[in-house]
Amino acid sequence: MAEADEKASVVKKQTDDGWNIVIYNVGGVTVQDKFFAREADADGFLKEQQALIDEGKDE
Repeated sequence: MAEADEKASVVKKQTDDGWNIVIYNVGGVTVQDKFFAREADADGFLKEQQALIDEGKDE
């Protein structure tokens, strides 16, 4: 397994009409792909999800 696949991650991707936040599990499989029309909304969701991932690393 590649190093990048050894932990959960969340990524923001720009699309033609907005932003997608993609959440990957430990195996690198997409768990959720959520669309946002506004970048500010996408950034807020990204921060929330990253905090959850970071919180899980401490356990």
